[in-house]
Amino acid sequence: MKFLIDHTTCLIHRTPYVGDACQLNQTPLEQREGTHDQQYIDELMKSKNYAECGNCSNIDMF
Repeated sequence: MKFLIDHTTCLIHRTPYVGDACQLNQTPLEQREGTHDQQYIDELMKSKNYAECGNCSNIDMF
């Protein structure tokens, strides 16, 4: 899965589910980062207090 990291708000988004409610469009492109690296995501969440976006990370996977 690809993730978008918003370094301004310290939120991690799931790229396929990002929508208007995520307000990612308010973050400058220079403050966004894309990755497929789950270990990197885990490290940001543990050591830098990043969190999953409540709008696009709680999508039920069928």
